[in-house]
Amino acid sequence: MKHCLLSWWRRCFARDANANFAAVDWGRLCRQIPLLQGLNGDELEQLQRLALQFLRQKSITPLGVRPRPEQLAAMALQACLPILYLGLDWYRNFYEIILLPAPVERHEELAFGEGWQEEGSSHLGEAWEQGPVVLVWPEVLHDGQWDGYHLVIHELVHKLDMLADGVANGMPPERPGVPIARWQRELETVYAEVCRCHEAAQACCLDEQACDGLDELFAIASECFFSQPLALQAQFPELYRLLALWYQQDPAQRQPRETRRRHGHAALAG
Repeated sequence: MKHCLLSWWRRCFARDANANFAAVDWGRLCRQIPLLQGLNGDELEQLQRLALQFLRQKSITPLGVRPRPEQLAAMALQACLPILYLGLDWYRNFYEIILLPAPVERHEELAFGEGWQEEGSSHLGEAWEQGPVVLVWPEVLHDGQWDGYHLVIHELVHKLDMLADGVANGMPPERPGVPIARWQRELETVYAEVCRCHEAAQACCLDEQACDGLDELFAIASECFFSQPLALQAQFPELYRLLALWYQQDPAQRQPRETRRRHGHAALAG
């Protein structure tokens, strides 16, 4: 019964949402999102086409939240920014985005000495292997600024990462000009430097969560690449160059100089 009700809700939401997207003023919406500053007319048209396809192809399941069509359209525009020059097929490994009102709480038992200790963690987003993307809706509404933080991009980059072999490990599919061996060397070099910076309490444009592994480093570096590119370019120029080749974009050319952050990074998603 529960499954039937959820399926009914999804069908009704998809029908209503698709009808309402036709009324969205996409041009005005693009102008309201700082991260889209600097995109030329052709790029904005392509981004809008991708966003519409994204909303039609993906099942958006709001649980306990009521997003407006223009809010979902803004989410879709930003979700498609990383694949602006790649295409929607790069998101082929998921079909659903679940929107929640509050962080996901996880509890697990960890070995501690001779016993076990329970640890809890709070997640603003999750990208499940062979499953949906889960996002906390109030956090999604904060996306779009030049602040080094972007929940939607973070989680969808995990999905890009999984395309190569089904798991998130920081090793996405090769792209022209970015052989995987070179990519891995640079990621490992940056990983060591990020960990050193945080251990020494030194300023770093990448959050400490990047020290959790190469998968988190790739996701965090990517959201910084799109939402604080000048800082990433200044501190890790080779990584920035490889990301620019991988995504076929140069967002540092789009970011207003006065919005560059020089210290630290906001708390990030899981």
